[in-house]
Amino acid sequence: MKNNGVTSLNIKSSIPTNKDFSGFESYHLFDNLPDGVCIINERGYIKYFNSSYERIMKVGSHIEVGTNIFMTKNDDVILTAFRKKKCIRGNLALKKGVDPVSVSASPIYFDAEFKGVIAIYREEDTKEKHRKREIIELNLSSYNNDFDGRGMFDEVVGESSSIKKVLMIAYKAAQTRSNVLITGESGTGKGLIAKGIHNNSSRAKGPYSIVNCGAIPSTLLESELFGYEQGAFTGANRRKIGKFEQANGGTIFLDEIGDMPVDMQVKILRVIQDKEFERIGGNETIKCDVRIIAATHCNLEALMEKGAFREDLYYRLNVVPIYVPTLKERREDISMLLQYFVKEISSNMGREIKGISKEANSCLHNYDWPGNIRELENLVERVIALADGDEIEISNLPSYISSLYQVNVCTDCNATLINMNNAGNIATLEEYEKEIIKQALVKYGSFNAAGKALGITHKTVALKARRYDIVK
Repeated sequence: MKNNGVTSLNIKSSIPTNKDFSGFESYHLFDNLPDGVCIINERGYIKYFNSSYERIMKVGSHIEVGTNIFMTKNDDVILTAFRKKKCIRGNLALKKGVDPVSVSASPIYFDAEFKGVIAIYREEDTKEKHRKREIIELNLSSYNNDFDGRGMFDEVVGESSSIKKVLMIAYKAAQTRSNVLITGESGTGKGLIAKGIHNNSSRAKGPYSIVNCGAIPSTLLESELFGYEQGAFTGANRRKIGKFEQANGGTIFLDEIGDMPVDMQVKILRVIQDKEFERIGGNETIKCDVRIIAATHCNLEALMEKGAFREDLYYRLNVVPIYVPTLKERREDISMLLQYFVKEISSNMGREIKGISKEANSCLHNYDWPGNIRELENLVERVIALADGDEIEISNLPSYISSLYQVNVCTDCNATLINMNNAGNIATLEEYEKEIIKQALVKYGSFNAAGKALGITHKTVALKARRYDIVK
């Protein structure tokens, strides 16, 4: 079977010709083959693999049907065939000193529409003579701490294992055309990851449009995304081109998509499925080739349960999921981030700040950073603007950071319940109360248990937790 000059595998005899490629009831015929077989659908999700594939590729516990192929570490061959949508044949070097595996991966087409990839793996004997083939080396180092993404995600600062994992997944996502959903708290750098994916993709030379779904009123969001024709409504004096049309051939970044109204979600779903839309007040159907990268700080699963987010849209967007950790989860990156921001901000402000004192650095490392990297950047700018010397001291830091740090640092081995710093200063009563409530919730895990330990009601604990913005 030929499709645009690319040889594809016709397996209609063994796989139902379901348009959504969801029926794979006949896979059992591969179960007893000595060769490994793995099949993924058009969105990169594993639909089937046999026991020989498990044995040859040594993928026991960390892979199962329904896993996205981007989440596995032994399938670069499928990723290549998936990305290029063409047959890939050759020897797969799994490990040095071990016989290579002969592999053939072919795209699957139904009615000229791409539906996935089937790959067949066969153990080879190195003593046999083979014709020259393409060699695909598995880049296993990209799944460990050796992968840092430098040169690909220049604007992302950090060397922690958690951020390296994020960059590795983002790089893999950049090599495909699949939609990406980036989750994580506000201020963690989701926008930088999205821009990095675009810059490292085949669409890098195309346009990159950004839409903050939470910042635009719902009444204006449709015209912002899809545009409108002249005279479509009062004040529409001329035609406006929407963000989707502007991003044709490139990428659109839908930030805070969890805040998008449900009626607008339906229209986004149509763009994903049919790759077309109409401007407001227009009759012309406009085709668009746009990759969607979405981001949110919301729990979309919880919103789906409430009916505030469409389940079908969630699964269309969540093809390649990326979670960006909080700054609290990657404290080892704080020093590098501080150095970066001090150097850049002091240069922009025309100040000569050499660095941060050891005590101030320890203080900032012990803070939980609820506003994440954005809060850290703003704090550095504030401190540099107000600092008198050429080094940031603990006295330059806000009291809500420095006082709590001083309270938690024991300067005397015979210290009393109320700890004071070397100058004999103590924190305010409000700061003590906030820290006590926070520590009680961490230790006991619930308002009720924390209340019993502190000798107050659970309602009082909940009230004070809300007052001090403490997340349980």
